Amino acid sequence: MKVEITDVNSTRKEMKVVVPKEEVNTVTNEIYKDISQKVVIKGFRKGKAPRDIVRMYYADYIQGELSQKLVNDKFEQAVKDNELFVVSMPEIQNDPPRENEDFTFSAKFDVKPEVTSQKYTGFELKKQKVTVGEDSINDVLKRLQETYATIRDMEDPEYKIAQGDYVIIDVTSEDNPSLNRTKMTVEAGVRSGFPGLEAAVIDMQQGGEKEVTVEFPENHFLEDVRGKSASVKFVITAIKHRELPELDDEFAKKARQGVEGLEELKKLISEDLRERLEADTRNALERQIQGKLLESNPFDVPESMIRLQAGMMIQGMSQRLTAQGIKLEDLYPDPESFKTETLASAEKVTRTALLIEAIAKEQSIECTDEEFEEEINKLAQRYNMSADTVREGIEEQSGIEEMKFGVVEKKVYDYIIEHSEVEEVDQVEEVTDDASTDSSGADE
Repeated sequence: MKVEITDVNSTRKEMKVVVPKEEVNTVTNEIYKDISQKVVIKGFRKGKAPRDIVRMYYADYIQGELSQKLVNDKFEQAVKDNELFVVSMPEIQNDPPRENEDFTFSAKFDVKPEVTSQKYTGFELKKQKVTVGEDSINDVLKRLQETYATIRDMEDPEYKIAQGDYVIIDVTSEDNPSLNRTKMTVEAGVRSGFPGLEAAVIDMQQGGEKEVTVEFPENHFLEDVRGKSASVKFVITAIKHRELPELDDEFAKKARQGVEGLEELKKLISEDLRERLEADTRNALERQIQGKLLESNPFDVPESMIRLQAGMMIQGMSQRLTAQGIKLEDLYPDPESFKTETLASAEKVTRTALLIEAIAKEQSIECTDEEFEEEINKLAQRYNMSADTVREGIEEQSGIEEMKFGVVEKKVYDYIIEHSEVEEVDQVEEVTDDASTDSSGADE
């Protein structure tokens, strides 16, 4: 077999293959033998029909099988022999193969780019300081209190509505009777279906009445009042007060299993907050590095790779949304805009991954067996599963290489951070990436 490969551009190649007639005849004989053993031709025992008779009945099938088998097998062999990393379906051109003649075909295809990193150290990076204050801990405690709050009807006529109370009101409007409502719930100081009522009910009492002007935003769920205003009257028919539990040792035991008291709960909350903030800080630092890597290392990427990555990202997002009972088209009703945004994000993901791979190769950074097992054990601990079960699940999803790449990626970022200037600051201002799409495909 003769193979000639030429460059169309830096990421696309054209291959011309000439298959000797001897190999063409060998494959042809195999096809004839296979057909004759499977089909029954009237007047002949199975497998005994002459070649000319078989050709008369199955000429088109034989021609198609011969062409497909020669192209597929010889293209695959040529790719392997020449150590090519093909990332697109090949565009094949060929004349019909014939017995006793050489068979020639050509193929155009994209290949994975050979990336040589130009700069990946000496960056000026900013890292946000990680501090956990009492206010942050108290915010978490407040949310925990709200989780375990009890709701009771307030029957005291002198009670004044406070923020967080659930207020039941009847609404009427002479301007727009379609706004009339009975038993409408307003969360005092927090939210209301009619903007402004959540503030208007504060400090009012059972049976109280008030008239207010409601300004409806352009994106309001009621189409006929979007961007309009209306005068409404409301009367308070019931007040439901949310009573928060006392912040004491008993509450701490209820809020978190295994905790003996409030101080221990605060300590664990502080540790959780610090861990989360450190993870956020690390992610922000990696995003800075990604931007600087892409800016400092331009190279060509075939569109086929970007489209493949975009498809994986959309599929992953669709699966996650479906699990939550949400349709992708409902969340992103403009498919063309969504496609454009996803392609832009996919290009950045693809370029970054290729650069990470190139840097890892240059610095001999790998994922050791011990590091891989450590990642397995972390997942097992997080999901309270055995390490063997986690490993089996990852193998079933063909995720071994992806997990190993995640370890390598982290080590590459560690190397870049170690060889760059990192300044700790109180706040890091990030540039918003409008094209970013939950890629994810490979984050977790």
